[in-house]
Amino acid sequence: GPVRIKALLSGVADGSGAPGTVLGGDGLTIACGEGAVRLIRVQREGRAQQSADEMLRGFNLPTGTVLSPSSSEPPRGER
Repeated sequence: GPVRIKALLSGVADGSGAPGTVLGGDGLTIACGEGAVRLIRVQREGRAQQSADEMLRGFNLPTGTVLSPSSSEPPRGER
């Protein structure tokens, strides 16, 4: 089933594609409406926080995968 991944730390990155698409290259870069965002620190549901690079070593997220937004809004103060 679907896996929720929280983006805890991110930065602006070069890249383009359909919004939500995992782009190739180093790290975990996701296409946005304009440009891209690189995820630096993440947390998978039920797991401890870790760097995006650490997560990718044990979790297959191939280039071209299209991520979908969460269906629920985060609580206030956690945006």
